[in-house]
Amino acid sequence: MLAITIHIRKMTNTPNSLLRLLQLVSPSSPVGAYAYSQGLEQAVEWGWIETEEQLQLWLSGVLRNSILSLDAPVLIRLYKAWEQKDLDQLLYWNQYLLSCRETKELREEEELLGRALTRVLITLDLIDLQTVQSISIKKTGSTGQNAISYCAAFTCAGTNWEIDLLSLLLGYCWAWSENQIMAALKLLPLGQSAGQRVLFALSETVLREIEPCFAVTDEEISGSLPGLVHASAAHESQYSRLFRS
Repeated sequence: MLAITIHIRKMTNTPNSLLRLLQLVSPSSPVGAYAYSQGLEQAVEWGWIETEEQLQLWLSGVLRNSILSLDAPVLIRLYKAWEQKDLDQLLYWNQYLLSCRETKELREEEELLGRALTRVLITLDLIDLQTVQSISIKKTGSTGQNAISYCAAFTCAGTNWEIDLLSLLLGYCWAWSENQIMAALKLLPLGQSAGQRVLFALSETVLREIEPCFAVTDEEISGSLPGLVHASAAHESQYSRLFRS
């Protein structure tokens, strides 16, 4: 078994902030992340993913080429903007991340999760409506509601609860990995043990590759997954679906 050590900044969580992190990434959080598969359901339907090995390969690819190369660097910038109360930077990176969601399904997921988490934060008095309006993108669609990304709301909770940045990033990656495994186990006859093996492998990837996220420049932020985009775009017309589109 591979032992992995993180050689970056020391975690500074208090017992209270650690509990708040667990609350934030809990599957019971009322944001509805469980309702989405992020293209995984269509990939299974097309026969791209049938085995534990194929699942691990798919999720590892998404983790490396999207979550760690795009989401994590933007999360770092959003976190620092919340700390500095820099509304211009919050607006910029909120808009940047939403524009990087390459299908309507992925963008709506980001917006709807963000809106749901924002409602929770308002209930807990962690954010006010004026701030939400300041950093949101004004939508011109049928709902007319403003769009705040899940990552922007997630980092708002992190800074208010004094969760250190490294722990928040690890929590975000863990929550994404766990949601994808839960979706996969509903779609494939792999069993819980296989799911845990893949989850363990994903967590090892996170531990190995989280450090470079702190050194990524604005120009180096990237994330493109043509296969996932193809699957996500086709998901809305899939004959029978378990997950939202």
